[in-house]
Amino acid sequence: MKNLRFFLPIIIALAGVVLFTQCKKDHSCKMKVTCKYSSNGLEGGSVVPFAVITFDTSKYHNGAIDTLIAHVNLPNIDTWPIDSLYRWFENPANYSHKANANGVFEFSLPHPALLLVNAIKVDPIKDTLGNITGYVKYTGTTQVQVNEGETTEKTILMVETN
Repeated sequence: MKNLRFFLPIIIALAGVVLFTQCKKDHSCKMKVTCKYSSNGLEGGSVVPFAVITFDTSKYHNGAIDTLIAHVNLPNIDTWPIDSLYRWFENPANYSHKANANGVFEFSLPHPALLLVNAIKVDPIKDTLGNITGYVKYTGTTQVQVNEGETTEKTILMVETN
């Protein structure tokens, strides 16, 4: 009986340690998107720095995701003169998600989701004196499935569009 009184608290303490000190699993869903220029949409070239990233959740509706992603109210870019579009993109207040200087955009969600990720970039064309003589618009899209506890990596191939 003395042995039981001695070992019982030890057994209870060990059981408590095992039950209450489990490893906490990372449940976040991460994605890493790299934007690259492409001449044909099949092969990537150099990275696209500071591309603006948007999400289209209309096809893959998830109410929780809609409230977590800050939507960008892109202008109807098909009707805008490209110089106005370039000036619009130069103002960071117009969007909330942008790739870094290495063309990489990282995002994390608390729940799994299927997202359509769009990227757009307007680059100026400059002459030998540095004057802007025109603009080139690049766009790209990829579908990303983010899963619990994983980091999904995708590349968006951005092609010239007019």
